[in-house]
Amino acid sequence: MFSSVCALNHMKIEYEIIRREDLEDEHRKLFSEMLQKQGKVQGNTMSKADRCKMICIAKIDSKVVSIGAIKKKTESDFSNEKAGLTEFADQFEWELGYLFTENGYSGKGIASSIVRALIESYGNDNLMASTEISQNPAMVKILEKNGFRLFGRPWKSRIHENYLGLFLKFK
Repeated sequence: MFSSVCALNHMKIEYEIIRREDLEDEHRKLFSEMLQKQGKVQGNTMSKADRCKMICIAKIDSKVVSIGAIKKKTESDFSNEKAGLTEFADQFEWELGYLFTENGYSGKGIASSIVRALIESYGNDNLMASTEISQNPAMVKILEKNGFRLFGRPWKSRIHENYLGLFLKFK
């Protein structure tokens, strides 16, 4: 487990990295609640944290305001039906994902801090991410600032109508 505290506009923000082997039911519950608020994850959100190598939970005054994770990659993102990069699929095992910040807390650098903390904890190995290209320019910028580049072709999400892009970070 890793904790870091920083002050932002007189708010105390606590970032906690929890590795899979240290996950407790309370972490799963908090993570699940945030994924439900995000509204872009299908299936049993309570079990999503267990697919992760590590999760990050950011709190302000003990209130969860943002999450992120390093999760098992989404295999299909490399497929010909999506990004069309099947030749790269075997080079990636993990994905940066499940990033979400509560309304009212976005634009304060919290997601950027989560991404940096997760990448630092993950280490120097290939990592992928997918995000909505035009609907989420802030996340595209965060990914690019952290060494990810857009590869392949965009594809339309089956959950919502937005186009997604595959972002890759090579070691």
